[in-house]
Amino acid sequence: MDVIKALLLEPVGCLAEFRADEFNTAAAELGAAAADAPSTGSLAYWRLIGLIEQQRDGLAAATRARLQELELRAVEHADLYPDVAPALAALRELDVATILVSSLSRAAIDRFIERFSLSDLLAGAIARDEAGGVRGKPLRHAIARVPLDPQRIMVLVDTADAIALAKETGLNAMLMINDYDEGRALATLNPAGGLVSLAELPDALRLIEQQSGMRPPSRPPRGPFELFDPG
Repeated sequence: MDVIKALLLEPVGCLAEFRADEFNTAAAELGAAAADAPSTGSLAYWRLIGLIEQQRDGLAAATRARLQELELRAVEHADLYPDVAPALAALRELDVATILVSSLSRAAIDRFIERFSLSDLLAGAIARDEAGGVRGKPLRHAIARVPLDPQRIMVLVDTADAIALAKETGLNAMLMINDYDEGRALATLNPAGGLVSLAELPDALRLIEQQSGMRPPSRPPRGPFELFDPG
């Protein structure tokens, strides 16, 4: 694997624990059966994203406003994992650009960053609004703006759908294991590796660099902000 210089992060499930309620409500309003409602925030979120993707004619303005309202409510109830801020700070010292890339609305992403004071730790953020859609579109939008080969970009994932999406876009998928049994099942999908804590990620990237045979740069880290054009 090439040395990783950019990390793409989906807030839901990878940086914070979201409850399923708001995502299930939004899915029900888009016609999903209540009996199929997932119990975890990540699964509920990805089911909702699948439903949004199926809306070939797009969402009406009122529906978009309602979806944004529910997402903002979800952000207010989310719990940031305690290892996120230290891990992001360590990644910045490694000269790795950390970018939020999400199918959430711009308003929800901005509120997430504000609520948890993450702006100084991130190189940027991409939401569905500027990406022009959900699921693969935010990732492809990010790839187009990070001047790196996709093999030098890693995306953190926590569901089978997210692993498949990473492979579709040619990115290295690092599995975030939030549940042991679920993690074992997801490991059979052959992600690049697995973590039980974001705190493990800096060491994992150092190991990848060592195994690549490349030496760390002799200059001081320039900081990830020079790598990312949010345009």
